[in-house]
Amino acid sequence: MRKKTRIHSSLAPAVLLALTTAPLAASTESETDMSSPTASGLFRLDTLVVSATRTERAAFTTPASISRVEPEQIRAQQSASYQEIFEAIPGVGVIGGPRRIAEEPTIRGFADEQVAIRIDGARQNYNKAHGGRFLLDPTLIESIEVLRGAGSALYGSGALGGAFVIETATGRSRMAGLEGTGLRLGGGHDRNGDQRDARLMAYGLQGRFDWLAALTRREAHEDLVDGDGDALLATRDRIDSGLFKIGFEPDALRRIELSHERFDNEGLNPTNANAQATASNLVDRHTERRQTRLSYEHEDPTLRWLDLRATAYRNEVEAIESRLDDGRVDFTDFTTEGLDLVNTTHLGERAGEPLRLTLGAEAYRDRQSGRRDGLDRPQFPDADVEYQAAFAQFELGLGAGVSLIPGLRHDRFRYHSEQGLSSRDESRTTPRLALGWRPDESIYLWAEAAEAFRAPSLTELYADGVHFIAPLAPGQVVINEFRPTPDLKPEHSRQLQLGARWARENLWNRDIELLLEVTAHRSRVDDYVDQVVVFISGEPSFDPITQTLIFPGFTTNRNVDARIQGGELSAELRHDRGYLRLNLTQLDGERRNGEALASLQPDRAVLSMGLNLFDRQLRLGGELLLSRARTDVPEGALATPGYGKTDLHLAWLPAAGALEGFEFRLALDNVFDKAYRIHPNGIDQPGRSVRLSIAREFQWLN
Repeated sequence: MRKKTRIHSSLAPAVLLALTTAPLAASTESETDMSSPTASGLFRLDTLVVSATRTERAAFTTPASISRVEPEQIRAQQSASYQEIFEAIPGVGVIGGPRRIAEEPTIRGFADEQVAIRIDGARQNYNKAHGGRFLLDPTLIESIEVLRGAGSALYGSGALGGAFVIETATGRSRMAGLEGTGLRLGGGHDRNGDQRDARLMAYGLQGRFDWLAALTRREAHEDLVDGDGDALLATRDRIDSGLFKIGFEPDALRRIELSHERFDNEGLNPTNANAQATASNLVDRHTERRQTRLSYEHEDPTLRWLDLRATAYRNEVEAIESRLDDGRVDFTDFTTEGLDLVNTTHLGERAGEPLRLTLGAEAYRDRQSGRRDGLDRPQFPDADVEYQAAFAQFELGLGAGVSLIPGLRHDRFRYHSEQGLSSRDESRTTPRLALGWRPDESIYLWAEAAEAFRAPSLTELYADGVHFIAPLAPGQVVINEFRPTPDLKPEHSRQLQLGARWARENLWNRDIELLLEVTAHRSRVDDYVDQVVVFISGEPSFDPITQTLIFPGFTTNRNVDARIQGGELSAELRHDRGYLRLNLTQLDGERRNGEALASLQPDRAVLSMGLNLFDRQLRLGGELLLSRARTDVPEGALATPGYGKTDLHLAWLPAAGALEGFEFRLALDNVFDKAYRIHPNGIDQPGRSVRLSIAREFQWLN
């Protein structure tokens, strides 16, 4: 039986009333900086988002589940991993850690390639088995929007669970539109793992041009330590990142932007970076991502039919893994090249709601190749897939506070393998229909029905050769081999969401803002791709040369059906002097034959609180996370016990005197040094971390 936890609502008004009666000087910071410094899933009423419709909309009246992460959250937590950034957002998580090279996204039970990631409009499709997908230093981020729910009507293949839409900084945004030059320097240290980081960012805006150049380095000199005081072996690594952007605006209507981004990770990790390290599975791994991108924007208010965004990009990931015990060298290359076009026709307004028609087209190609000691590597086979897609969406105000957003996307994809397996040419059409109603200024009700799909990855279709060799007993081994599944079907889901938002300003006449959001969702998934590992599949054979008894085994993929349902709640009291926030996530699901699913995240609750003192020069914050156990897992899968952890952070931002412009930050992660593991990871998260950082920003205006 579940234990009931009661939260006394009388505490919230008391806390906020105390904040608003504290003697503070008037704030001089920008409105953006006055927002609470951690992601909540909730917004101010004038916050704009773009991920749900590919157009700017007020977040409060957008019929979708969206959370937005601002740079101040990342700075406050001194986040070096994406798990720390997203753990407070309802329905969202990061699995595969604590090694940073292994972090993978999860949204509402959909994980890894079932979630789309875009950085500055460019797809991030790279996925090597047991590897991560967040190959970007968090300090380069300007904003993140997390779209929860089926997103294929806008983002195509892979958006079963939703999408992470990440934007990096620009010189124009750093200068806030003022001409001049800026420089930001920073560094920090984390006692757990003796982690050190250094950051440099230079930027400027001069006339029609703006530019930005940034370099970061992070290095863990020792292995991380868990809450039991045990070393998490082979967690040392070094990350070097760089970003260069130049923007040109020939007039107020057009913008051209060229950027190049680089990410390098070097570390001694297991072949499976999610697993425990042993003497026989360590590799010297070097992973490098390079992205080059050119974008063009043209918005002319006098031409209602022209609001164009075009992005061309090339994204390449190379990985070299040298195994220590036998010197074997694996080389992996994965390249995505794409073009994305979106244009919105503005047709005016009806009853305060925009009338807009958005049309888009996308073409991209994924190409991969693998080598082992210079020879073809069938475990990561040479193959490619090409996609062409088009979509349409209409934002329609119906009057009386009602709005309707229908959308439709058609994707065509063609696979080609160098292994001689048959090519495939398929297509999928994914519709979406969202309905919103605002009966008054403080209430918004919405519903969405949508479909999503994910085409199988090249490795899922064509992987062949030996997966692993495992000793069984003296003179006995198991040789497990991949079995290609070139006929694997695309995953497909039908999803329904219902949501409600309520906002109240100037509560108790104290300039307190109260926001509440509730969402329920249900997904029916057909042809869910399930990897099956049969350890021993038949009778052994004797090898007279090696005098070894060999047991056969195989690894293959199959399509199964599943259903996932859950609910999310976010509540927040917010004032310029502080905030109090509660986020709840409930998630359940199973295969439609009654068997359990292995990847569902446990139910969890996150309570956050912040306090701003002395004209916001001193900022205190804390977070309590409680996670329920996840024991309903498939036979043989790893169950995860429940846990709780507490984080604290403090920032001192002097506004006068010799230290004006400096930022001093202290973060205590896992304050009580609890041992815990994130489901379904096989290794623990770090124990107590004490992080210190200092930064200084300079700006010289013309």
